[in-house]
Amino acid sequence: MKKLSLAIAFVMITTAAFAADPVKIGVVLPFSGPVGSDGTRTFTGVDLAVSQINEKGGVLINGEKRPIELYKEDSTCNPRLSVAAVEKLMTQDKVSAVIGDFCSPSTLASSEVAKRSEVLLVTPISVAPPITKQDNPWMFRNCDNSDMMALAFVKHAVHDLNIKRWAFLARNDDYGRGGVESMSKLLEAEGAQVVAVEYHPQGATDYYTLLTKIRANKPDGIALIANTAEHAVATNQMAEIGLTKTVRLLDPTSAYFNPDFLRLTGANAEGMAGPTRYVHVIDNPTNKAFVEAYQKVNDQYPDKFAQSGYETVYLLADALQRANSTEPKAVRDALTKSRLNSVQGREIYFNEQNQIVLDEFIIQVKGDSYEILGRVDGETVTK
Repeated sequence: MKKLSLAIAFVMITTAAFAADPVKIGVVLPFSGPVGSDGTRTFTGVDLAVSQINEKGGVLINGEKRPIELYKEDSTCNPRLSVAAVEKLMTQDKVSAVIGDFCSPSTLASSEVAKRSEVLLVTPISVAPPITKQDNPWMFRNCDNSDMMALAFVKHAVHDLNIKRWAFLARNDDYGRGGVESMSKLLEAEGAQVVAVEYHPQGATDYYTLLTKIRANKPDGIALIANTAEHAVATNQMAEIGLTKTVRLLDPTSAYFNPDFLRLTGANAEGMAGPTRYVHVIDNPTNKAFVEAYQKVNDQYPDKFAQSGYETVYLLADALQRANSTEPKAVRDALTKSRLNSVQGREIYFNEQNQIVLDEFIIQVKGDSYEILGRVDGETVTK
């Protein structure tokens, strides 16, 4: 009996000694600060995908299943902190790839680290068009950009929703100004008019003065470009002054189609319309399975942040397996050839600029959920 116990102990020690090394993937997102809740929702998708893959043994590399191990860093959406976090993950922790960041200025800054370190950086959220127009082979985007959303939404909003006079309330940064600039050009081409543009600093809480200026110009719609926490406040203040009764709320960058925004605004967001790459009511078997799995863990439906985090992990896992290596260059090369059956109900892939090609859905808030108004093919809005 003693010999048997020793033999079992030896087997256990030997097995532990030869256990498969994990595949290291870094994650840089805002887990605190003004967009901490949005970054956290993105991570819930990342975490679910990793759990599902690891439950099946991990990623198959050289005939061996290897679990994924995540290395988390909080950027707070501060470019300086994001750069430091990405640098640490790539040079010290030696990850095979980094998922991040959330805010476009942080991702733009961190992309230079990826280029210098020659390690893959995939943003699941940042929408500023220049991110994938830098001739940087190490920077990928697994989400739509603001130009794609604008192209998909403008025609529908102008001609179907009859929004001829537009106002913008936007955050004063690359994200806000870039969104206003790209949409304004498209609106002009469609015969619509921009009658007011008001910018606010990040984290603003008092919008009354800006909203009063906007109201004086009598717009048909107000396009909001910032984050959930900021414009949930702005939407409620619009309702207080009666603006939401006469003007259609527009979400041109799909920042507010999430459970938190609806919880914070309630009926004040009713009818808000915009484009989005993902909404949980998409009707296909792949998405239904994702929604069910997500709700079991998080007790709410997934939004586009969770969806992008989720599918970014699956894109990386697929690339790792096809590369048959954890070496960053091999993984990068494999990712350029990725074809993933998305929860959208179509195959998604990266174009020559490392921008993901996917469809856009035109939706509106209806009660505590959403209604799909239309769908735009991804090839027509991806440049």
